Amino acid sequence: MKYRLYTLLLLGLVAIGFFFFPPRSTIIKTLKIDTALPDRVDLIAVLGGGIAPDGTLGNSTRERLDAVVEYEREGERNCLILVQEYPAGRKKMVAYLIANGLDKKNILSSGFHYRDERGGTENNIAELFHVLDKYEKMQRIVLVTSPYHQRRVKLMLKAAEKHGFERKVHFYFLQLPDNGEISRCSRWRFWHLVTHEALGIFFQQLKD
Repeated sequence: MKYRLYTLLLLGLVAIGFFFFPPRSTIIKTLKIDTALPDRVDLIAVLGGGIAPDGTLGNSTRERLDAVVEYEREGERNCLILVQEYPAGRKKMVAYLIANGLDKKNILSSGFHYRDERGGTENNIAELFHVLDKYEKMQRIVLVTSPYHQRRVKLMLKAAEKHGFERKVHFYFLQLPDNGEISRCSRWRFWHLVTHEALGIFFQQLKD
């Protein structure tokens, strides 16, 4: 009940925002999840943000990959990295990471097959738990996705954990810079992304 009330409030904020345009930062803050990062990380899972029509990496995807590169360089962590996207996009994402200095040996191949009837995030979550089933010692997972996407991802993770996943896993969100694409894009794209996420949260709550 509490979560459905929160969802209705979030949808209300989107509706009000469409007409009165509160600061983008206020809306983004309601969608992001702030988590302190652990000292030891077992896996970095970077969720794809799409490929542009011309075949290049989308802005959101590039920002997420840049965040992974910076995180790895700053801490010299040498973590395993799960790159999550449909096959063609995944190849471009992996190539980008390698071109920016990350070790190909640390990029995990999950063997998971993406299904076209699922949405991208649904495939991402299914792939992540496919990997967690294979690697039982993985407990601390850092997720890399855009701030406007984090709350829906968190809800989907909780739903997946409820359906037959027995061991405890801790999920953390790596935060992207505040001046990212979502804060600079056109008003139309901003509201398209935010409305998509708000509706996704709403329907996820109905499932739960």
